Amino acid sequence: MQRYQTNVRNDTLYIETDGDRLEIGSLDDICELVGGETYSIEYGQRQRAMDWVDTDDDGEFTFDVREVLRDMSYDEEFVTNVRPVAIDETDENGYPLRTSVFADLMMRIWDSKGNLEG
Repeated sequence: MQRYQTNVRNDTLYIETDGDRLEIGSLDDICELVGGETYSIEYGQRQRAMDWVDTDDDGEFTFDVREVLRDMSYDEEFVTNVRPVAIDETDENGYPLRTSVFADLMMRIWDSKGNLEG
């Protein structure tokens, strides 16, 4: 399965695709859209029992948004969903539309713990 890597230049996040870079938007904007520099995912009691889940006492796993985004890669379906969204149009809050859609998708992925099907 083809994976597309993240590239950050001058605080702007891009996804490296076949032959070009897809501009997503500034990391500052993405952090604002997801609620801050860190993001927390809450795990239930049963999920916390897994060895690979490292949560705090309240069952929350908190991570650095910028760090996680720099290390992410994306499948073709993700890129196909983001590519047609205009980067030069803005949402109701003044953020680039593609940046806003990207942030929303990332929160959905994180909140579902990577399982968008369920």
